[in-house]
Amino acid sequence: MLLPIGEMREPVAILKPTTTRDASGGSETTYEQGEQLWVALRSPTTREAAQFGQINADVSHILFGHWHDLNSIPSDSRLKHLETDVEFEVVGLPMNDPKRAFTRLNIIEREHG
Repeated sequence: MLLPIGEMREPVAILKPTTTRDASGGSETTYEQGEQLWVALRSPTTREAAQFGQINADVSHILFGHWHDLNSIPSDSRLKHLETDVEFEVVGLPMNDPKRAFTRLNIIEREHG
């Protein structure tokens, strides 16, 4: 499955976790924003939602991006949509195309509160 370049029109940034010690000896995780990437962001179809429902009920979106940008993204990273400031958590490992054309990520929208 090749994605036309025109479908990758959503600007996102990878947020990488950084753990630091606080004054009381505990740890605090903050996220540093990386460079902007262009991706295709889609909600799952009914068929995909049913398929994921048994494996992972928390998939809210599917993200497709260039292989060289996302092939080794750690599962503790987050993604931030730069136009809406919505953050997404990566669910599971990246699914890489064998021909290195694209990478697919299952992600879930974070609820702030």
